[in-house]
Amino acid sequence: MDKRAFHHRIAFGVWLNDFRSEPITNEKWPSVIIDQQTMSDFQQTMRFIHRAGFTAIDLFGLLTNRDWPQDIETVISSDRKALVDRLIEIVHSHNLELIYGLGVYSWGFDTIIQNNPEVRGTNPSTMCGSREKARVLMEKVIDFVGENFAVDGYHLEAADQGRCRCEDCSKEDDITYYNRLNQQTATSIRTRWPEKILLVNTSGYLPWGDWIPAEDFHSVFDLGRTIDIFIDGGNHGQFIYEEDRQQFIAQLPCEYGTSGGFWIYPPQRWDRLRWFLPYFMKSAAHLRQLYLYGSRSCELYLGPLNNPGTEMTLFCLGRFLQDVDQNPLDLLEAAAEEIYQIHNPVQRHIFVELFHDAEMAFFNHSFPHRLTNLPEKYSDGIDTLFPWSKMHQERAIPGEFFLDSLLGEYPPFPVYLALHMNREGRLRYRKELGKLLKMVKSLLVIGGKSWYRVRSIERCIQNVIQDLDMIHAIPELNI
Repeated sequence: MDKRAFHHRIAFGVWLNDFRSEPITNEKWPSVIIDQQTMSDFQQTMRFIHRAGFTAIDLFGLLTNRDWPQDIETVISSDRKALVDRLIEIVHSHNLELIYGLGVYSWGFDTIIQNNPEVRGTNPSTMCGSREKARVLMEKVIDFVGENFAVDGYHLEAADQGRCRCEDCSKEDDITYYNRLNQQTATSIRTRWPEKILLVNTSGYLPWGDWIPAEDFHSVFDLGRTIDIFIDGGNHGQFIYEEDRQQFIAQLPCEYGTSGGFWIYPPQRWDRLRWFLPYFMKSAAHLRQLYLYGSRSCELYLGPLNNPGTEMTLFCLGRFLQDVDQNPLDLLEAAAEEIYQIHNPVQRHIFVELFHDAEMAFFNHSFPHRLTNLPEKYSDGIDTLFPWSKMHQERAIPGEFFLDSLLGEYPPFPVYLALHMNREGRLRYRKELGKLLKMVKSLLVIGGKSWYRVRSIERCIQNVIQDLDMIHAIPELNI
């Protein structure tokens, strides 16, 4: 009997330093530097995701983050082009496809918008969707990337930075507007490179807690005739209501997918051993249900592999996507032997229990929604970044989980322990982490390279306990 597998198993970068093994503390997010550490971690990560069973890497930041120049072609030096070409070679050498992250009318055009009134609308970070000059500039970007880099496809994202609301653009509702820009861009790519994989990600399409009404599905279906994959990511909740999802997928001309229901966005400034939050059980349950609804594609977020929780989650999910009938705990036990080289069955059982209990400890003592009325310096900055996040707070259960403030306006702080836990939850969580430490100590008898891996788990848990104690000492967070 054929295994029930996802066809497109895409690992989402997001930015090329998000899976870096060392923090970047001296640059604003998102850093797009390519240095020796970037190259080394990139090579290791591509080898890992191929081994886990992913089929592609989806990546932003190869060329720029916010600063396409007016002439487009001078965006990178010859030295950086050589480095980017090498990164692409690394991807292909591991039998992976490279999906190029492309902001559609946004993510890259800030400088152009500031200096060119012909593309400027009402939003300083997005070009006007009704200006011919903006369309021409978007096509110049497509042509430059397609003619100079061996990419296998494009991730199109029009909504993450908001939209123009000038008089002309305001004639269209949000769904129609974003679908039009994505379809227009996809058609331009299809015309020149019909073989490229085209993926649209809906991040930002609607405010938190909103869904695309069934009467507007036709707009997405029109887009689906031009693209290959429609990713209803779930950054702020899925936009296709669950009760409508199976029927929607059956009618959608392209494949439908999500980002796994829940993921941790890696904090750029943090030590990679500061958190220990595996979530493979939670994501596996979401993905299995998604498969039953008819989904065959997904786009799962990466992170630094030297964080043990991140490594095991990604490895187990990569294997799970190749056969959704598997028990995730069986995959974890296999990973204990394959990656940690734990051959003793009793020790493997302890290892599985450790990761399972670590996941349950957090989710059993936290709130899925974000707590309100916290001082801004202890928050994740999302209310500032996305003002509409204040709407429908009771329905806003994010898939995208921030450990620290994304943009780094304040000193690094474990905002997730303040935003998603109250005082009682933190005390219970700390108690559970103490139990996990005892399991870790029983595994430290393992010798060789495995000892260092297990020691990293211990350090992660100790660092989380230290953060909990620090928060417990802040009166305004323990009222």
